[in-house]
Amino acid sequence: FNQCNQTSSNSNFLYLLFSPSTLNMSDPYNLARSILQKIACTLSATGSLMIASQVLQKKKNRVKLQQIILLAISFCDFVSSSAWIFTDFLMPPKGNQQSCDAQGFLLQFGNSSNMMLMVSLQVQYILVIKYGWSDRKINKLKPYFLILPLGFGALTATVSLVLKLFNPSYWDCWLMPYPVDCTSTFEIKYGMSDLEESDCVRGDNAFIFQWAFFFAPLWAHAIVCFVVMYKMTKSVEEAEK
Repeated sequence: FNQCNQTSSNSNFLYLLFSPSTLNMSDPYNLARSILQKIACTLSATGSLMIASQVLQKKKNRVKLQQIILLAISFCDFVSSSAWIFTDFLMPPKGNQQSCDAQGFLLQFGNSSNMMLMVSLQVQYILVIKYGWSDRKINKLKPYFLILPLGFGALTATVSLVLKLFNPSYWDCWLMPYPVDCTSTFEIKYGMSDLEESDCVRGDNAFIFQWAFFFAPLWAHAIVCFVVMYKMTKSVEEAEK
C-alpha cells in the first residue's frame, strides 16, 4: 500500500480472484469459504449479543464505564458481523449499489468504531490499574471514551458514502475504486499515468481513504494497545515485588 500503482496492481489480482461475480460456487473451496464465513460471523454476532445482555441485566454494569465500553464494542461488532453474514446478497451481482452502500456503511462504522473503542478500553484499564483512578474520577471522561470513537466511525462512514467510496471489494463492499483497475486522481497528479483525468466511475482515490479512515488508525490502535499492555504488565510486576 505504499504506492498507489503497486496497490492497484495487487488489488486487481485479489479482486479478480475473490470477487463474487467470478466465484464458482460449485467449487468446494469457494462453497466452504462462503459457509465458514457465515458461521464465524454468526458466532461473533451471537457472542456480542450475549455480552450486551450480561451488561444490561445489572444496574451496576449499566453505570460502570468499563461495562459501557464493552456494551458499545459488542454493539459495533454485532453491526459489522451482521453485515458480513449477508455479504453474498448485498454485493453485486446478487445485490445492487444501494445494498452495497449499506453494507459498506455498516462495516466502516462498526469496524472503525470498534477499533477506537478498544483504545478507550485500554486507556481506561491503565488509568485504573496503574494510576489508581476511582470510578467517579474516570466517569468524567465517559463522553470522550464513547462519543469520540462512535463519532469517528459515523463520520468516516458518512464521508465515504457521500464520496461514493463503497464498492465491491475482495469479499464485501468497502472502500474500493470502481472499476477496480481505474486510474485515480492521485496517480495522475504524481505522474503515475498518462491520463489527464481519472476514469474512475466511483471511489476515486479510495486507497488513500482506506489508509486515512482505517489502516492508519488501526496501526495507531495497535501501538497504543502494545504500550498500554506493556505499562500495565510492568506495573503489576513492580507491585508483586
